[in-house]
Amino acid sequence: MRVGIIGAGLSGSIFYNLMSSNGFNIDIYDPSLARGCKSVNFIFSDKKDFLIVKKVLKIANLDIKDYIVNEIKKVNVDGDDYSISKKVFVLNKLKLIEDLTPRTTIINREFNPVLKRFMTKVIDSGAVVKEFTTDAETKFYDLIVDASGCAKVLQMSNESQKHKNDIRTCQFLISCNDKDGVDKFFIDEIKIQKGKPMIGYTWVNPIGDNLYHVGCAYYKNDYELWNYLAKYSKNFFGGKCNRVCSCTSKINGNLISESFIGGVYEKRCLVGIGESIGLTSPVGQGNVYAVYSAYILSKLLKKYDVDEAIIKYKNHIIKNFSELDTYKKSVKNFNILGISKFLKTLYNVPTTKFMKILIKSKF
Repeated sequence: MRVGIIGAGLSGSIFYNLMSSNGFNIDIYDPSLARGCKSVNFIFSDKKDFLIVKKVLKIANLDIKDYIVNEIKKVNVDGDDYSISKKVFVLNKLKLIEDLTPRTTIINREFNPVLKRFMTKVIDSGAVVKEFTTDAETKFYDLIVDASGCAKVLQMSNESQKHKNDIRTCQFLISCNDKDGVDKFFIDEIKIQKGKPMIGYTWVNPIGDNLYHVGCAYYKNDYELWNYLAKYSKNFFGGKCNRVCSCTSKINGNLISESFIGGVYEKRCLVGIGESIGLTSPVGQGNVYAVYSAYILSKLLKKYDVDEAIIKYKNHIIKNFSELDTYKKSVKNFNILGISKFLKTLYNVPTTKFMKILIKSKF
């Protein structure tokens, strides 16, 4: 079977690694040279999640311990410290992705669902003319896997609808030698925007070796986010820090139930994994879901014909991740109790604390 993967981030790289070792003919496309931040949080909701990610990496001949750069045991929310009841690890995502799918295996360009080209032909009069035509790049594959994350390449809606719920982010990697005792995850400036499904907030994430991953996610433009985060970083670190690198991006805020998870389109089998189909929480957590969805799809494709595998995969995603849609709807409808309960499950912060923060967070 010929498979085309769109995106060489975490979910695409996991899927490529799991499938390429089983005799599938696979191409993976990604136009970006940057394939992930140096650090990323993996929040495991229970021991089962941790064991699944550990198992998937073991299948890929990788050990999760080789990528853990820090374990977060405390969180500071709005100035108060709390002990986290879940396993929260900071992983070197850049190294993990590179080990899963080396850069040399990637076709370094965008995957174009529709190719536009000029063709030369001779008409009846004998004249040579150029004719504009379109062709589907999908025709070269039996299965197309959308692992494009927030780009959502194969989502069928128009551009304005496709990205209407996405929240923009700005992120810095900060080096600071003079900041002592920052060994906890900081969450600050929580904001809820009416009618939007994602929670806006600012974070500081200690990586180790005097490095910090600092970022913010709000429904604002890149310029506003950049200026805000620059000021916030300066205030947090007292101006004694250096910006190692920076980037802006966005997080898919669409509901899973409103996304194209998989099916047949123009005689081709299409399926999405990870963030591209809305597998993100209201605070943008999606790394565990990226690994899990890639693993489940690969497992089903090895056992069933492609059409049946996609149907089973789609049903599995809807059944097992409907809670993410419930959380996003709570945020969208500004259900304070629902949002507080969700945040408590992540960070073990009292519901009453979050309720007080949320009451003043709406704008």
